[in-house]
Amino acid sequence: MSWPTASPFDWGFLRRQVFCLIVVAVIIEVCSRWIRVGRLIVGASIACVIAIFTGAVWPLLVSVWFGFASLVVGQALLSALKINYEKLSRLTIFLIGAGAYGTAVGLYAHFPINYPGLYGAALAIPVILGWRSITEVFRSLIQYIKQPLELRWLDLAIALVALIYCCVALMPEVGHDALAMHLFIPGHLAHRHEWGFDVNTYVWAVMPMMGDWLFSIGYMLAGETAARMINVGFIFVLCWLIRDLVMWAGGNAVGARWAVLLFLTTPLTFTESSSLFIESVWASFIVAGSLSIFKLLKLDNDQNIHLPVAGILLGGALATKAVTFTILPVLLFLLMLRYRAWVRRELISALALGLILFLTVGTVPYATAWFLTGSPVFPFFNQIFQSPFYPPINFDSASIFGKGLTWDIFYQATFHTEKFLESRPGATGFQWMLLFFPALLSLLFSRQYRGVILFGVAGLSIALTFQSVTYLRYVFPSFAWLAGGIGAALSAGVTDSIFVRRSLAIVGSAVVVLNLVFFKSGTYYGDISLLPLASSSGRDAYLNSRLPIRNAVELVNRLNVEHTPVAVFSLPLTAGLNSDGVYSNWYNYRFQANMNGAKTADVIAQLLLEMGVDYVILDDNWGEGDKRKMIEEATDNLAELGAITVRKVKIGYRFQTELLRNPDFSTTEGWIISSRANDQSSKQIIVSVSSPAFQVVSVAPGRRYQNNVTAVCPDQPSQGRLQVNWLDSKSNFISTDIQIFDCAPSEASHSQEVIAPRDASSAVVYASGHTNASVIFRKVSFKQ
Repeated sequence: MSWPTASPFDWGFLRRQVFCLIVVAVIIEVCSRWIRVGRLIVGASIACVIAIFTGAVWPLLVSVWFGFASLVVGQALLSALKINYEKLSRLTIFLIGAGAYGTAVGLYAHFPINYPGLYGAALAIPVILGWRSITEVFRSLIQYIKQPLELRWLDLAIALVALIYCCVALMPEVGHDALAMHLFIPGHLAHRHEWGFDVNTYVWAVMPMMGDWLFSIGYMLAGETAARMINVGFIFVLCWLIRDLVMWAGGNAVGARWAVLLFLTTPLTFTESSSLFIESVWASFIVAGSLSIFKLLKLDNDQNIHLPVAGILLGGALATKAVTFTILPVLLFLLMLRYRAWVRRELISALALGLILFLTVGTVPYATAWFLTGSPVFPFFNQIFQSPFYPPINFDSASIFGKGLTWDIFYQATFHTEKFLESRPGATGFQWMLLFFPALLSLLFSRQYRGVILFGVAGLSIALTFQSVTYLRYVFPSFAWLAGGIGAALSAGVTDSIFVRRSLAIVGSAVVVLNLVFFKSGTYYGDISLLPLASSSGRDAYLNSRLPIRNAVELVNRLNVEHTPVAVFSLPLTAGLNSDGVYSNWYNYRFQANMNGAKTADVIAQLLLEMGVDYVILDDNWGEGDKRKMIEEATDNLAELGAITVRKVKIGYRFQTELLRNPDFSTTEGWIISSRANDQSSKQIIVSVSSPAFQVVSVAPGRRYQNNVTAVCPDQPSQGRLQVNWLDSKSNFISTDIQIFDCAPSEASHSQEVIAPRDASSAVVYASGHTNASVIFRKVSFKQ
């Protein structure tokens, strides 16, 4: 994926950005003073109005609906586990419920039962049964609205930045990882009603997917926009968790607001929210789990609550992203330092429950991967696990970004961010350079060691993760912990020095401004455009200019009524494709190797046919010119969308190989003939519905075949069958394709095209009548 079209140093863009922010700030301030409510409430109301005018009401309602349902499910689970949820925040309960939904979808994905009705019922039933809990949320919201209005510019700033997040959530997805995987999976689940976990087609098919399963809930009920809203919702969940971190560290509401503002203005945070990445979900689980761990360190009577809760939340993080393994040792080290707080006889049952819940939630994707591939972390470390589905080498992502720490890591990550992320400089934000050490020293000198713990967890997590690969998205939770530590340092009462607090506030303000200047340095969105929000035609025009492959996918969906696999010779940005994608890249290394070895158009055509491909998406910028020319020679051009062409395999390459022996009945060798069938003469056979002839041949799943017969009924008109029965590798019946034809006194040919089902290993090809009247077959052909 190319870099954002607009540079972070585009001063024309900055002027427009500043102007828009000033206008919206004035609107928020005027409305807040006029109706006497907080600026955050006004900002949320404006976001709802924007959703209404852009036709996103239903996605917004589904996102809120998911939140309420998760809250109720979380309460029910905690009650079933005999955990007093009244001592937990609603946000923690929501995350537990969301983890339950994600786990359930991951299990449902194995079966063809994923329909909107099922998902709607799964959300509706808890909301109906738990209506009292929901009314309590609304009462709390009304009480918050009635609070006395205070002049807080931090609230205004937070509302402004949050509105940007909300607006971008309404735009079409153009991010690489989202379109290749994180939006592709929900779309595949909605169209195919199951996820195949097919590592031969998608090498990442069995990776941890808790985030993708949660996005699938929104997608199933309200499409792409709902999935993107849920992603942004988890960013806002992180903001509240950061607020809780600040309060745990001894900070106050002002410090908490500073922390949230610094986090929201960080370009990496905007990157994570503007496209459908899973780090928002992952970081929410792991930060919430770490907060439960932090609370365990305090000697009180609530350890029996925090132990199992931490197990659930950290299990959710592990089920979302395998990088959790590099962060868990940091939290375990912290627990070991304070083991006296929780290693007690009366807490053995709570500890055991926490471990069981952690393993139950966290190990589901790894057990699935092990069962299907022989490796729990497929395709990683395959030199150790030796799965037959991937070469026996260790998958190494460090070859792109490197690994290890250097003494100037903060400088490098800030000003040479392209070494750590697909971005331009500045995507990390400037708090690492300007606030990390001053805030840490302030906490040390004032002996506020809880804040120091936040810095320590953030730093150690980065150090351990960077030993594997120096990739910023893999340390996203550290940005939340850092924001919490800085917020604690900026809180009144943490340090007695007014000079220190004011100095930190001045530097913090400078960091916010610098972060906003570089705000879009890591995102795929160069600007917020009203064009795709206004109408479907505007959306098509926007995508055709920005990412025409998305329109190409929609065209292929309309043409490919049989949902055969689609070969993609482009970046794999095919979210929404209602069939399997066949990619010539590391997703499908066997097909990639075969394509690399193909030297002629004929060979490429046969490769495509072997994969069951009818339609092809070709990018003019893909691969080498000679290879593109071969693909063009093997296919017909159907449509051009910018640099993308939609093509179809030429008919001349199809059905060139006969699979049956003696299709013209020159002899009956190869045919299994009923005892009542009558072979009266050479080159024909007389059959009926009760006395058919058939032949068994091997087939490839998903491949297209042509069944052709020539038949005649000289004595009286009758009916015959074109019939193919599909069997699996154990000769179990899968399905049948039958086409009935009228048989007349004059000889005639009839044909049908069939596609072998997914699990098909062989086909039974029949010569059969449809009634007890005799039919003479003079030819039965089955070609690939």
